[in-house]
Amino acid sequence: MLLKESGFKKSDIKHVFIAGGLGTALNIRSAINIGLLPDLPEKSFVFLGNTSVSGAKMCLLSSEAMDKAETIANKMAYLDLSTSSSFMNNYSAALFLPHTDIELFPSVKKMLSI
Repeated sequence: MLLKESGFKKSDIKHVFIAGGLGTALNIRSAINIGLLPDLPEKSFVFLGNTSVSGAKMCLLSSEAMDKAETIANKMAYLDLSTSSSFMNNYSAALFLPHTDIELFPSVKKMLSI
């Protein structure tokens, strides 16, 4: 959904950064298998830890870090998924394991020999 809205393709993704406590216990292969994460090489995923606390601390201690955070924030785009019928269709399809569009997960398709 985000790739489509932004005009990018899956092949444009170099890294997926995973923030928060979830990342510390996440099994990448399993997350790809169930469709939680995109079907990319496992080395593409980078765990960052608790970025909100680290970022807030950096901004409090450094005006340079605060300026950089403001620059990044000003480049953000808001996408209201609650009003998107395309999102709701994709969301419903993703409720099934494996994902109903197995073509989005070629490594899972190969593993399942479909």
